[in-house]
Amino acid sequence: MIPIPKEKDIVILTKPNFLSHDVSIQILSSIDTEKLIQNFDFTLNQLYVDCDEDCFLVISPSKENVAKQLLWENGKLMFTKEQLETFLLTMPTLVPFLAQDTTGKDLMLAWGKKESLRNAIETGNGTYFSRSRNGKWVKGEESGHFQKLKQIYVHFDPFFIQYVTDQIGAACHTGYYSCFFRELGQNDSVSFVYSNKVGESL
Repeated sequence: MIPIPKEKDIVILTKPNFLSHDVSIQILSSIDTEKLIQNFDFTLNQLYVDCDEDCFLVISPSKENVAKQLLWENGKLMFTKEQLETFLLTMPTLVPFLAQDTTGKDLMLAWGKKESLRNAIETGNGTYFSRSRNGKWVKGEESGHFQKLKQIYVHFDPFFIQYVTDQIGAACHTGYYSCFFRELGQNDSVSFVYSNKVGESL
């Protein structure tokens, strides 16, 4: 079985197909995540894991659409300034931020704060909070692999932010286009989604 970080919250993403922007989030303990994987029905659903093994992507055709609210699109705020400020006051301290590309592929799951969201709105760049550096993290600042945002959605139950973005280069620090480059299968099998890393020849 894929090693799951102990005593850490694990994020489970669920969507009806690989290229869907309709996605929900569930946060489980490492123990509950292990149970989910052990009892997973690979005949009906697909399961992917991210580079850090702390986020799993479930493709379940029976998944129903989820409610979300468009906050920002192509440089335009869809809330009034008053609505935005009220919204930011209610935003939890640290929340999941999911980045998807315009086709619906999930790129990465990170964490962010209200300051992250405010910067994303102001600049149009995918922005997060780095817990290791304890500060703002603009994706691509060091690598050049920026995320040029198209839409920002808000989900309330549970609360998370969804970026839809043009991804420049690799979203994953390993060099793969997406952090979800491994698909899990029956009998602990693992297959790679991408045949090469960004910039590598086949």
